[in-house]
Amino acid sequence: MRTGGWGYIGMTDRKDSRLRGTESFEAVASALFAPLRVTDPGPQGFEAVVDHAVIGPVVVARIQATAATVTRDNRSITSGDVEWMHFTLHHHGPVTAIQDDRTTAVRPGELFACDNTRPYRLIGADPSDMTVLCVPRASLGRHADSISRRTALPMSTQDGIGRLLGHALSAADEDLPVQRVSRTYLADALTALLLAAFADTTPERASVASDLADRIRAYALAQLGDPCLSAERVAHQHHISVRYLHALFKGGDLTFASWVRHERLLRIRRDLLDPASADIPTARIAARWGVHDTKHLGRSLKREFGESVSDLRRKQMD
Repeated sequence: MRTGGWGYIGMTDRKDSRLRGTESFEAVASALFAPLRVTDPGPQGFEAVVDHAVIGPVVVARIQATAATVTRDNRSITSGDVEWMHFTLHHHGPVTAIQDDRTTAVRPGELFACDNTRPYRLIGADPSDMTVLCVPRASLGRHADSISRRTALPMSTQDGIGRLLGHALSAADEDLPVQRVSRTYLADALTALLLAAFADTTPERASVASDLADRIRAYALAQLGDPCLSAERVAHQHHISVRYLHALFKGGDLTFASWVRHERLLRIRRDLLDPASADIPTARIAARWGVHDTKHLGRSLKREFGESVSDLRRKQMD
């Protein structure tokens, strides 16, 4: 079983599990998400249907369950766990989400996030129905920390980008593409839509500058394949000066240009590792992500990830 930031868990396609009892649900849910505990509120017993699919590096699960409490506590968290962010779209039934100092009664049609690197609790007092999108923290890049500060805060999926995300999640496990690389691009699209939705929904205590930086990153991620992507163009699209754009990124680890370069290299590396891309020339893969001058690509990959193009191609065949 492969795990990790960009890995795949052991289940490789859609699987429908009809479960009785909390122990069987714990086993399936822990394999999908991370170790957790499940308790049901009464003697009537616990039942659930879990329909899940792996889409590139993300997992989508539709869960219909009778009343229960799901707990991820300090006893459950280990250093070997995959670091996921869970995004739950609530369809039916009363659910309460608790993480950090926040407790929220989530209504149908709302979406909320949980960070599995910290304790959380979900309480379903009656039968509930939800879709859970599990995204590796590494896939969210530098957005992970800002989203992590918004856990257990509901987001509406009735309008705007949230509505698009709601539709996408509701249908994400239907008519999946067969090719692995196609699924990976679908995962990228879901992740970009997710980032855009969170960038478009700011909690009261989030700063305007932080929200703008999130929106800029979401925009740039959607435009990575365009070789004309530049600080000037991004600043123009967001009605700010180039100087202010650079100021927004000044507090981070990378400048805007360095961040774009890193995100492009990250995707080129991923495609070079994909067996489905074995017959695709490196130059064409790089061009997908806006890199048309491949003269120094090998050195850039080596410097960024410690692996050259030939190293990645060899791993591709393993």
